[in-house]
Amino acid sequence: MDSKAPAQQTVTVEELNQIIWNHLYERDWHNNPSRGLAISLALEANELLEHYQWNDKPVGGPEAVGEELADVFIYGMQIAQQNNIDIVHHIKRKLEKAARKYPAEDFKNKTPDEVRAAWLKNKLAHKKEGL
Repeated sequence: MDSKAPAQQTVTVEELNQIIWNHLYERDWHNNPSRGLAISLALEANELLEHYQWNDKPVGGPEAVGEELADVFIYGMQIAQQNNIDIVHHIKRKLEKAARKYPAEDFKNKTPDEVRAAWLKNKLAHKKEGL
């Protein structure tokens, strides 16, 4: 597997933020309550999960999975907008925490059994930050 992620369309997070905002604003959907958005996000995540219910290969293929994943991202961005959350900041911070909790050298080039053991060891060694 390449060390470089598969390419996406060239658009900034802010441009995507505005595209989503405009879509919602044009329909007066920009003030939906956060609780309802969180429920909708969870429902869409479960619809995504349905594609993998009985097999590792998704039912419906990349197009169907992409549509469900888009719903998850849109609801996630809407929650960020509704609560004035800089999602890029929080993603970076979360990845930094995960890098400390799960150092790459504990996982890179390891067997599945070694990865599982390292995950469990590191999981138990670190208390959940935040909450």
